[in-house]
Amino acid sequence: MKKLLIAVLLLCLTSCATITNSRTYPLRVSTNAKNASVKVYDSVYKLPTEVEVKRSNKPLQVTLTYDTIARDYTVKSKIMSKTSLDNIIFFGFYPEALLVDILTKKGYYYGDELFLNIYDTLPEAKRIISSRKKHTAYEENSFNINISIPYANIFLLQPESEGIKKGAGFFGLTLGAEYFYKKNKYVKLNAGGIVSFPIPFPVPLINDGEVETLVSLYSTLTDNYQLNRFSLGYGLSYSFYRYDHDFGDDNYNQKDKSVKGHGIGLSFNTYYRVGKRFNIGFVYNPTFISIYPQTELLYQHTISFDLLWRIQI
Repeated sequence: MKKLLIAVLLLCLTSCATITNSRTYPLRVSTNAKNASVKVYDSVYKLPTEVEVKRSNKPLQVTLTYDTIARDYTVKSKIMSKTSLDNIIFFGFYPEALLVDILTKKGYYYGDELFLNIYDTLPEAKRIISSRKKHTAYEENSFNINISIPYANIFLLQPESEGIKKGAGFFGLTLGAEYFYKKNKYVKLNAGGIVSFPIPFPVPLINDGEVETLVSLYSTLTDNYQLNRFSLGYGLSYSFYRYDHDFGDDNYNQKDKSVKGHGIGLSFNTYYRVGKRFNIGFVYNPTFISIYPQTELLYQHTISFDLLWRIQI
């Protein structure tokens, strides 16, 4: 019960916007007036322009100046629809996550672009929300650094003398590097690890009873295709597996076990780009040949739901 309470409390302090959104964002501003400027906060900009605005639940006041006329506009704030959808997909507890977005104000925005129409009779700026655009291909010979969190993981391992061990859990960390040898093709070298942590939050756990833990450390080399917002990859993998069995304090006559193994196999991944740098996807690493503790044909695999950040350098 105590673990569940801790998990719920942490969940209530989490939302998609608090992870993916910054406190400010660039807002494009344009008008149909000639030789015009706009005042946002305490700064004046010549139009068209791009202004860094703060996320807030309060209306944004802007002043358009052209010829000898100064005209005030009000821009209403709103909750991002993408943020609401992501809260449902990733966290499941939509009302609680939405409350976090409201309190932190990271879920609000004023649209992607403002158009100040001098012929409008109402002093409200036209807010433009961009539709999803076709993803621009990366430049040839460009490099990216990847940081990802394999959030949810599934294991099928066959540790020596232990039979088949299946399990699922949370968390891990991977680092990788990409090289685009064409605008829509790239090679990726990745290394990381995953674990079957029992709850979806990184909090300390105290277990008095028996606990089985599955761990995989791996490196992959894949060839990948970028298809608009989607990417697909396939290649080779080398995996280090570990199966731990802690019998707990109540079974002091039993000796804890830790069984290790190494395997060679394939790697497959697919991702969908959600934001400018943020991607969600799945990674499947099957191995078919065990090289430790003995060489034999042996199928094992891991599957991960991955949250990936791609940083261009």
